[in-house]
Amino acid sequence: LAAIAIPNFRKAREQAREKACYANMRVILGAIEMYNMDHSQMMTGIDMSGLTSGNYLKASPQAPETGCSGLSVTADLTTTGKISCPVHGPVESN
Repeated sequence: LAAIAIPNFRKAREQAREKACYANMRVILGAIEMYNMDHSQMMTGIDMSGLTSGNYLKASPQAPETGCSGLSVTADLTTTGKISCPVHGPVESN
C-alpha cells in the first residue's frame, strides 16, 4: 500500500510546486501591469525592487523550488514579452 502512495505524493508535490510557480508569475505580471498604469515610464522587465518599494508587491515571491528563482523575460513585457521559469516554462502555456 505504501509503495502505491509514495509516487502519488511525489507527483502531487511536483504539481503543487508548478502551480505555485505559475501563481508567482501571475502575481508579478499583475504588479507590473498596475505599475505601468500608474507611471508614464513603463516597466518592460522585472524590477522587483521597484515593485516592492512602490507597494505593488509586499515582498518578492518565494520560489517554490530550487531553480525557479531565475525568472527570465523573453521580450518587452508591454508588447509580446512573457515571463518564463527555467524549470516550469512560461505561465501562458498552462
